Amino acid sequence: MDLNLPYLYYYLIFAFGLLFLVLAFIPKTGIQKLFWFGLVWGSGSDFIVEHIYCFVHLTKYQHMEPFNVGLLPLWTVLAWTPAIMLFVYTLPQRKEKYLTWIYILMWCIAVTCVAVILKQLDILVFVHGGPWIWFIGGFVFLNLQAKHYRYLQASSKNMD
Repeated sequence: MDLNLPYLYYYLIFAFGLLFLVLAFIPKTGIQKLFWFGLVWGSGSDFIVEHIYCFVHLTKYQHMEPFNVGLLPLWTVLAWTPAIMLFVYTLPQRKEKYLTWIYILMWCIAVTCVAVILKQLDILVFVHGGPWIWFIGGFVFLNLQAKHYRYLQASSKNMD
């Protein structure tokens, strides 16, 4: 199916689609609580990691004008804030570790699917490697994010 939409529309659909999911699933108090965590771990780490990927010639973006931030499209960087907010809000709170691992693997697969879609839309080009780069990066960063968020939750409970 070829929609022939301008590239800006694909970026906007991606970013606002994630924003809609946040508004649909996270209560207002949760949004206020998770926003800065999502901004730092989502948009901040995406900005750094994607610049590293571009610097070492693993990936590059195309068709990102007029909203680009250096080598990256602004809308994909901003879309990671609501994505990480959803990730930590729905993070399993059970004691069984295998549930967390399955959850993280499912998110890694979703991240990889986003990479495949961006590649099919001719927005993302894998110079060396492929979508598995995003899977590995997602696995590393989602694990770190989950650990950091749980640490923050434990320390806030200890302060109460």
